[in-house]
Amino acid sequence: MIIRNWRDSIPYVGHESKIIWPILTRTGSEHADPPETACLLGLTNFTRHVVQGRITTDYHDHQDKEQVYYFIKGRGKMLIDGKEYPVTAGDAVHLPPKTKHGVINDGEDDIEYLNISAPVES
Repeated sequence: MIIRNWRDSIPYVGHESKIIWPILTRTGSEHADPPETACLLGLTNFTRHVVQGRITTDYHDHQDKEQVYYFIKGRGKMLIDGKEYPVTAGDAVHLPPKTKHGVINDGEDDIEYLNISAPVES
């Protein structure tokens, strides 16, 4: 059992422009610090992401995992398979495998969301 505050994790920049705090990660993850936070057996990760104002993240997909984004602050858009959708604090977005996606922050304030990822066998 592990209890961890996101403020205790070391952030890194991922997907070109997101600031990512790896709260809990899969066993063997390179971003686990301290190592005991690599405790997830089924999920890939549980992370906090921040997209700063006027930033658009890279448009990408994941072949072998599904994700849930849960927005906790701000408002913006998600580009999902070529279509834009508005998102705001309180929204949850499910992204099945092979779904192209990115976050568009067209405002001045940060957008914050939690990302939960899990592997999916094809």
